[in-house]
Amino acid sequence: MKKNHFFLYLFGGAFVILFLVGVLASLMAGNFGDGIKSKERIAVVEVKGFITGGESGSNIFGEKFAGSDTLMRYIRKAAADTSIKALLLHINSPGGSVSATEAVYREVLRFKEKTGKPVLAVMEDVAASGGYYIAVGADEIYANPATVTGSIGVIMQFRNYQELYDKYGIKIETIKSGKYKDIGNPARGLTKDERELLQTLVDQMYERFVKAVMEGRGMSKEEVLKLAQGQIYSGIQAQELNLVDHLGNFYDAVDYLAKKVGIKGEPVLVYYTKPSPLERLFSGLAKAIISVLGESVNDAGPGMMLIEKSLQMPGAGNLQLIY
Repeated sequence: MKKNHFFLYLFGGAFVILFLVGVLASLMAGNFGDGIKSKERIAVVEVKGFITGGESGSNIFGEKFAGSDTLMRYIRKAAADTSIKALLLHINSPGGSVSATEAVYREVLRFKEKTGKPVLAVMEDVAASGGYYIAVGADEIYANPATVTGSIGVIMQFRNYQELYDKYGIKIETIKSGKYKDIGNPARGLTKDERELLQTLVDQMYERFVKAVMEGRGMSKEEVLKLAQGQIYSGIQAQELNLVDHLGNFYDAVDYLAKKVGIKGEPVLVYYTKPSPLERLFSGLAKAIISVLGESVNDAGPGMMLIEKSLQMPGAGNLQLIY
């Protein structure tokens, strides 16, 4: 019994020490991370993972999501910093919430209007749907030749468990104030009126997406509509279709942007969204736990896969508009 207590105290003490070290390192990084301010600085805002409202972070599997509140705050911070000469949007996202995506896109436009400084977007593995929406707010776009981009469109889905409920004799009783109040109820399918109402919402958001591409890429509506039926494109195809401007990697984009704003030598890259030591500590712990679980997670079946998918999409309910 005493031996068990010893190990409990040992592990508990080790965790507390790690926690305190992480907090201290985080505070030191916050105070001294920028060092002496240089006038040759480029702000880097990273848009990584599913785009959602609220703050950026990671799920229990260590997978990142991009929170609109966080992204807007750092774009505004870059706009207020007179030592920043340009903004670089580093995008690796399959898209996400319509409202969150539009909020970030508008903040990019506001940065350009307020500062008059150039904005360049650079795409990594994926910059599709909402990821591409944010990119078109930039003055120019870089993509890797193998980047998956495009997917211009809007989707709304909901789960219909009616047959499953009927099979097991489950009945859902609903009391509502109006006929549309339980729209998307998983216990039944959509009515004709409900489907028309939701289609109107999808169409309105789609028109906004198309307009953003028209304005950002200097294309006609007819040109955009041909490319905006949900198709995905490689970086090479996207350049041929005028959806991006240049092909290259992150550092190609940095060099191009530095030259464009007259920076001589190596520019200082200011990572506003760089994770703190404390965040890296807990991310490492999460990855360690997953590596230990290993096959147990992989063999958990469809139920576990559904949970993991839900965690990748923070705030995703039964009904959500997605770019």
